[in-house]
Amino acid sequence: MKHARHWLGTLALALAAGLQPVLAQEDIKPLVVIDLRPPEEKEGNGLLPLAGKCNKDVYRIADVATDPLKVDMLKADLTQAFSDSGGGRTLTVLDWSIYYNRQVQKSGGLLDGVGIQGYNVPAKEKSKKPGSICARKESAGGWYKGDEVTTLYFPLISEFTGTYAGKPITVRLVYSPPAKLEGKFQGDPGDTEALVDAIHKTSEAVIAAIVQ
Repeated sequence: MKHARHWLGTLALALAAGLQPVLAQEDIKPLVVIDLRPPEEKEGNGLLPLAGKCNKDVYRIADVATDPLKVDMLKADLTQAFSDSGGGRTLTVLDWSIYYNRQVQKSGGLLDGVGIQGYNVPAKEKSKKPGSICARKESAGGWYKGDEVTTLYFPLISEFTGTYAGKPITVRLVYSPPAKLEGKFQGDPGDTEALVDAIHKTSEAVIAAIVQ
């Protein structure tokens, strides 16, 4: 989390070039955030398991896993980034969930043998590699590919859709924790730090999408 806000200074340059001319300080109005997410994206505690065989070991992380809540953190990040321009605009959050995906793909093992003259010959030893077990279209959320992770630990996947001043905004990112997490998201410092980092990176991606 110590690097979570490092990007704000860099984004200030992009904002100066990409948004409307700077307003006089007294004319700047606050950013308005409207949260229109469905109830299931706001409720619950800790981890909420997704249903279906393709979603085993995939969990939606409840909003209350951070204080302040993630939508409030997003608003604060955007307000800071747009402090000198773009005031008075409205960000509408239509969907935003952050998932904890513990799925890995498994291959090999005694059952994956090759038949020779009526006998099963054991194949290579069972191995695991990162990645969701089903196709993305069969996932209820939190899908990821193995090459999207950068560490050895289960990733957090942030999926955001909304609008900013009427402009559609869609963001998806895969965050790889730098260390193994407890993985309950009920107050453990490591869990909280990883989740907050994922939220700030989502803010960064939303800002980048706005100024494109």
